Amino acid sequence: MPARKKRLTRSQALAVKRATYPDRVIGFWKEAMRARIEATRALAGFQVSRGDCHYHSTFSDGIGTIAETAAWKEKAGLDFLFVTDHGTVRQKGPCSKYPGLWWGQEPGTEHHHLGILGLDRRYTPKRRLSYDYHRVIELGGFPFIPHPAGWFPVTRYTDEQLAALETLGDDFTIEVINGANNIFDCWDVTDAISVALWDRHLTQGKTVRGMGNTDAHLYQAIGDVWNGVLIEHPTRERVLAELWAGHFFASDAPFVHLRCGRALMGDTVRKRKPGRVQVRYECVDSLGLRLVRLVSGGQVVEEIRPQEARVVKGTCGLEYPGKATYVRLECFASDNRRAYSNPIYLRPA
Repeated sequence: MPARKKRLTRSQALAVKRATYPDRVIGFWKEAMRARIEATRALAGFQVSRGDCHYHSTFSDGIGTIAETAAWKEKAGLDFLFVTDHGTVRQKGPCSKYPGLWWGQEPGTEHHHLGILGLDRRYTPKRRLSYDYHRVIELGGFPFIPHPAGWFPVTRYTDEQLAALETLGDDFTIEVINGANNIFDCWDVTDAISVALWDRHLTQGKTVRGMGNTDAHLYQAIGDVWNGVLIEHPTRERVLAELWAGHFFASDAPFVHLRCGRALMGDTVRKRKPGRVQVRYECVDSLGLRLVRLVSGGQVVEEIRPQEARVVKGTCGLEYPGKATYVRLECFASDNRRAYSNPIYLRPA
């Protein structure tokens, strides 16, 4: 006869519930969001792989083990996740046991942190922002500036820190959505500042890629914001190549696509003289869309209010002024979840 299961006391049952119920409830939300996004994927007329490029585990100051990280990555439906711990790449071994779980690092440098993907060895910064950023590129890595304006709830970067981005030159990558200390909804005032900062650099004729990453230090936040890379079968090498190309968008739910002729978001279109340029766009969210905007030169050049349509497609004619400019796409779902395309850059031939 099997042994009778020992009945828990009320205090023991409460202790079990306190330990397990938060994960269970957050898991319900993850599964609901995953279903919504998979429905969006089915509606979209283009391929997307979803991934987070900034996350912390117990190898630095996060609370999630690599096994917990892998499990919640699957729960959120992400295709890939980079574990970018501070000051180490020791997470590489455990990460390599799980599909789509890769490694990176996030050391500190002058004025900013430095996100690094694609390097297998630990990088020790020289504490000079421009030098460190470009040295990572020389070593074969993909660098980016995390939380370029600060992070939630109260960290705000100084004017000196914001101005330090000017030292990076005419081609770099920043986070336009950073989810540090957020859960469920990663958008906050620091991200609004980062998007304005993004446009400020773009209007100077620079190539600036915009990412969306959770910067999660708790595994329950995995999947709250992500990058939609325009490929079907992600490998580490292919994802890094597409990040360099700017063929991705930042999102917490909708999908977006932007084209100009054969050029995709992230590409450069060369024009010999001023004139009209046609761009095509597509925004998708299975819950419904409330607002679609095209932005060029820091200004909204077209705005569509689609009244809860799930798919919005269109063409917009822009005036190319004969000097370096750009166009990017942003959209907002009916619950205000959002997506930002990377720009198409318009340049003189």
